[in-house]
Amino acid sequence: MVLARTFKGVSGLFELMLGLPLLGGMAVMDSGWGIASIMFMLHAVTLVLSLQHRQSFYGSAAGLVTCLLSTVPIAGMFGHWITAVLLLISMVDRYGTGTVGRVRRP
Repeated sequence: MVLARTFKGVSGLFELMLGLPLLGGMAVMDSGWGIASIMFMLHAVTLVLSLQHRQSFYGSAAGLVTCLLSTVPIAGMFGHWITAVLLLISMVDRYGTGTVGRVRRP
């Protein structure tokens, strides 16, 4: 459970860095899209861990889509921002199931 949250936090922070105007785009293009492929694998691992621990996985799924969308400059930047917010919210989610502030029923 802690491992999935750690992966969400790390990938969320990386997404914030990639969403910086100009700097994030230059980093992705300078790496020859290598950063995008590394982030795709990181999101895939985070998705699998979240599913195994029955936690919310919407941030990781959005990250996979964002990695594919990062070829479009403005859409990629907004995608990184949205993905970062989703990942960081799901990381601090109280129950890990997308039920922030609500009681989870068995």
